[in-house]
Amino acid sequence: MSQGSYGTDNLLLASQPIFDHADDVHGVELLYRNDQGLSALDIGEDIATAEVVYQLCTAISQRAGFYKAPAFINVSTELLLSPHFLPIPPAHVVIELVERIVPSPSLVQVVQRLHRQGFRFALDDFAFTPEWNSLLPFASYIKVDIQSMTLAQAKECRERYAHLNVKWIAERIEDREERDAYLALGFDLFQGYFYAKPVPVYGKKIPPSTLQATQLLKALCQAEPDSGEVIDLIQSDPELAIKLTRIANSAYYRPHAAISSIQDVVARLGFQRLSSWVALLGLLGNASSEHAELALTRAKACELLAQRNHLCAQDAYFIGLLSTAEMLLGIPGEEFLGSLELDSTTTNALLFREGAYGSILRRIEGTERFYAMHQVASHATDHQLLQLYHQAHHAAFELLSLPNTFE
Repeated sequence: MSQGSYGTDNLLLASQPIFDHADDVHGVELLYRNDQGLSALDIGEDIATAEVVYQLCTAISQRAGFYKAPAFINVSTELLLSPHFLPIPPAHVVIELVERIVPSPSLVQVVQRLHRQGFRFALDDFAFTPEWNSLLPFASYIKVDIQSMTLAQAKECRERYAHLNVKWIAERIEDREERDAYLALGFDLFQGYFYAKPVPVYGKKIPPSTLQATQLLKALCQAEPDSGEVIDLIQSDPELAIKLTRIANSAYYRPHAAISSIQDVVARLGFQRLSSWVALLGLLGNASSEHAELALTRAKACELLAQRNHLCAQDAYFIGLLSTAEMLLGIPGEEFLGSLELDSTTTNALLFREGAYGSILRRIEGTERFYAMHQVASHATDHQLLQLYHQAHHAAFELLSLPNTFE
């Protein structure tokens, strides 16, 4: 599949299932792939691992099967030693420690800590050499490349480590005879071309800047935004930080003093203006001008109607903006929302138009249709609502017409 109902899909990664005795899928190994045909070694293992994890967590793809069985992911030494490691619940993944990893004392200590947190580990292409013994207590799987050793050697290794509480995986199984031979040796799981070749997985990529902007908007749309959290989120996206600094320094805001920090940027712009700029730069950066204008108008109209109904204006703005994700990104809204951690009030308003904010969104969308068709004379139309929508449209047009000082 290279075409979806929402346009051309991207090659995200490849998947190859791992089967048990009953030929049921026990897990899925995720393999790095990209549209340019570069390998993980071509671009670097750290980048490849980050890409695979990012696509697993956020890309809109054929992912339903991934969550029914754990995803086996190759991880480099650098990522293992990173303080951030994997932003994935341990139940969803098995971390493969490949033979290129050197089991240094610091790496063993990290594996031990992650094991306590619930992460499972597979020793991939296990070398059966003494320096790997320190990792054996934390292993849940041992993967054996059957093309790299004889059946007799595999039998000897299996017997030598029979005391371990691990599942044994025979990989690169190419025919029924090999599968039966390793089943007789006591292997638990099987992977290879006999079962399935790696299958390309296509889907829609959500740009990291979009997710970052959404998280920042979420923080900004709290009743009382946490300045420290907002500053941290801006600083974690250098490109956005530079653009916002240039905007705050522009003549549009008539600066009286030099800006020396992101804290100064936040103070000069204020949370409300900052929200608008983050939406414009992050969520709307790649959208057509028509779509961007409609998205900002809907968000502003939701905000104004919420104020009229004594509801939280910031929440309504956020909900209104997120409701345009399908239009802006070409991605089904429910799948985009699945990549975010949103409260039930926001989710129900967006997916089902339920609750007070769902009602606001529904009314604004109805007004939007009247406005687009110029049906302003209908007796059934709330003229105050049309006036409010016109005000929101004017505000959106003004924002989009600002000098492009952030290029």
